[in-house]
This record gives sequence, C-alpha cells and structure tokens, in this order.
Amino acid sequence: MVGIGASLLSTILGICAARAVTRYRFRGQRAASGLIMAPLVLPEIILAISLLLVLLNLGLELSLLTVVLGHVLVCIPYSVTVLISGFEGFDRSLEEASADLGETAWGTFRRVTLPMMAPAIISSLLVSFTISLDEFLMAFFLTGTEPTLPVYIWGQLRFAAKLPGVLALGTLLLVASFLLLTLAEILRRRAERRTNLAGAAIA
Repeated sequence: MVGIGASLLSTILGICAARAVTRYRFRGQRAASGLIMAPLVLPEIILAISLLLVLLNLGLELSLLTVVLGHVLVCIPYSVTVLISGFEGFDRSLEEASADLGETAWGTFRRVTLPMMAPAIISSLLVSFTISLDEFLMAFFLTGTEPTLPVYIWGQLRFAAKLPGVLALGTLLLVASFLLLTLAEILRRRAERRTNLAGAAIA
C-alpha cells in the first residue's frame, strides 16, 4: 500500500514538475529544480528526522500515511528525472499539430502527450515503487503501529531462529527490485525510441 501510494503521488507530482521545467521558463526555475532534487544530496537521516519533527508539530499521528509522505519526498527526484527525459525527447510539433487541428489544450494533453509519455510514466511508477519498497530510514522514523516490510525485516533480525526466513525474504526483495528497475529501464528506452520515430514521421 505504501509503495503504490508513494509511486502514484510521486509520478503525478513528477509529471507536473517535469512538464513545467521542460515547457516553460519562469523566475526561480533553477531554485525550484534544485529544491526538488535536494533529497538526492541531503543525508537521508536528516530528512527523516526533520520530517518527523514537522509532522509531530502539526499534530499528525504516525501511520502509513506519514510513511507515504516521507517516501514521496524521497521518490520525487527520481520520478522527475525519468519524466524530464521523456518530455525532453518529446517532439512539440505533435502537440502543435493537434492544436492546429482544433483540439483543446486538455484534449491535446490527454490524447497526444499522455499516450506518447505512457512508457516514461510507467517507468516512473516502477522506479518510485521500487525505491519506496526498499526504503528503510524514512519508514523507521515515520511508521506507527504498522511497520513496512524493511522495518519488519530489521525487527526480525534480533531473533536468531527467524534469520533464515528473513534472509530469504531479503533475497526475494532484492530480486524483485532488480526486475522492476530493469523493466523500468526497458520502458524508458522504448519511450525514447517511440518519441524519436514519431518526431521523424512528423518531420
């Protein structure tokens, strides 16, 4: 549940941010881009403790919802990076052709932009889900009575009798992460090829 929620929110926010960065020029654009990418360079434990203090000061109880918020903060830079790559390779003449044929801005986005960006969007979902699935520090500080899978695995390491099962579970988690990231990269490259072919056809 946490992985799905974090990946959906990260991708939706990532689409908005990536489109704004690649389509428009506005004051403070570099500062906004740097703020979005900040979680990549800041120590994660500082982010986790800071977010914990903010949530407690706001009076929010720790739960899976707070874990999702923390994971979104970590996943957005990766989502934006994948989606910017898709938007930069997208030929704007496709949108212009749609507008010339009388389609509205929303219709162009829904019928032209989103279908062409679908592989990049799916890739963003998979990358964000994988990062959320493996994320430990944010979940450790922000979880309530319902632990996420990495926190559960860490808790079980204290019991020697459960060690073989925990190691097996960790191995499955590693394999699943590798497969998801591989699929995400395949979809990203397919989106790039598809965009290039569409642009060549228009030209």
